Amino acid sequence: MENFTIEVSERATIGKASANRCRKEGFIPAVAYHKAEKPLAVQVPLKEFTALASKARRSQVFTFKSSVSSLNGKAAIVKEVQQDYLKGRVIHVDFQTLKDDEEITVEVPVKLVGESPGVKNQGGILAVVTHEVSVTCLPKYIPSAVTVDISSLALGQSIHAEQLVLGEGVTLADDASETIVSVVASRAEEEAKPAEAAAAPAAAAKAPAK
Repeated sequence: MENFTIEVSERATIGKASANRCRKEGFIPAVAYHKAEKPLAVQVPLKEFTALASKARRSQVFTFKSSVSSLNGKAAIVKEVQQDYLKGRVIHVDFQTLKDDEEITVEVPVKLVGESPGVKNQGGILAVVTHEVSVTCLPKYIPSAVTVDISSLALGQSIHAEQLVLGEGVTLADDASETIVSVVASRAEEEAKPAEAAAAPAAAAKAPAK
């Protein structure tokens, strides 16, 4: 399993000048916060964070390694990343720290498995409506993804959020009626239906009377 431990150190000062100095030294200014605690200004190594973030999933749990006892060993997820798109680098990160006995709501990616007969045999098109779902659970139960089996999904059918199979201790935080994926008719088929309907009366009119 990939290790997502990151070095975190406390920032002695805050403000624009301090943040810029932090970046020049190869760090990303950040904040670690929890709803029941005062936010703490911290910094993480730019190269280390960038390397880990490139492999992390949306709901990835990071573990802090720090000389500060209140931070060392603490788990956290990334809630927001600010980027300088012109320079192509991360300029600030917000970490939300976690507690083992406290549930959190996170966005988890949807992973489709199987082959839809509606696509394979009926000429339909797979329409993925949402690529993520919101779930609530304890940190230890945060899934890497929610698997959606489409192997029985026929043309005209859909899978909704309420049909998702979630893991132990995980509950849905989204609207249960939200559509996850559907198999819809292709545009060519949709256009052919009105044409066929219009052609039927004309053909009937041309048919010889008995």
